[in-house]
Amino acid sequence: MTVLSIGTFDGIHLGHRKLLARVQEIARAEQLKSVIVTYRNHPAFTLNKSSALKLLCPPQIKEQELSRLGIDEIEMLNFTPELAQTSAYDFLSEYLIPAWQPRVIVMGYDSHFGKGREGDRQFLQNHASEYGYRVEYVQPALDAGKPISSSLIRRLLQTGNLQEANRLLGRAYCLLGSVCHGQARGRGLGFPTANLTLASPHQLIPAEGIYLSRVHLRGKTFFGLTNIGKSPTLKHSGITEVETFIIGFDSEIYGSTMQVELLKYLREEKMFANSDELIRAMKHDLARAQSLIKEMGCKSAIG
Repeated sequence: MTVLSIGTFDGIHLGHRKLLARVQEIARAEQLKSVIVTYRNHPAFTLNKSSALKLLCPPQIKEQELSRLGIDEIEMLNFTPELAQTSAYDFLSEYLIPAWQPRVIVMGYDSHFGKGREGDRQFLQNHASEYGYRVEYVQPALDAGKPISSSLIRRLLQTGNLQEANRLLGRAYCLLGSVCHGQARGRGLGFPTANLTLASPHQLIPAEGIYLSRVHLRGKTFFGLTNIGKSPTLKHSGITEVETFIIGFDSEIYGSTMQVELLKYLREEKMFANSDELIRAMKHDLARAQSLIKEMGCKSAIG
């Protein structure tokens, strides 16, 4: 027997976390297994092939966060055209009930499933006695009187408001990918960078600029300076790239999986007159980063 919820959960933001906390609260109180049914790919890409939606969470990060938050079982479905055409009743009766035997189904204010988003709270309520579960509703988490949403967080990241985005996420925004070969321009300046190819081409890349970051690589954690942009002083491709100078680290890591958490937006990307000016700016960025890291260490020790 389980308590379950179903949804896209892109971002695992504070609104999602409120619902997830209720799922776990019920599971503990009634000695049930907590289950989240979600999607490996965002439904928008199946429903609209030309969708320009940008993801906050590639599936690996979504699963990682749900697990970290203590959900007992995470089911990642492929949102296929066939699934998109499955009625809410068929999905409930032929999948959710036999697979999970839910005693409780928890729904948020914008929770839907099934063809035409028919599977809402009222739909589940209508079939509760038939299948022996009860429906729990979780009010949306509000910020400044409005529901916290993935679309709001996307806008904040795209406009460079990392601090607000991270606050509403309840964590640092994280880019996931593998380390690829770049032009090695940074190495020639004394600042070798790891270039990131995103695991999902649909993941949102935040506003261009220099960020203080935390890097997870080969089971270890480092701080870094991440440049999101076109590196106009050194390159002329016009392509936005994600490059990270990992502080205190210089090893061969091509092909390695890397997570880059963006902790603080430091400044916008600039065009410098020459490489000497760029090096001075990078040294200033590094000094500021080290000062911030020291502050964070002190706060952590106090906390």
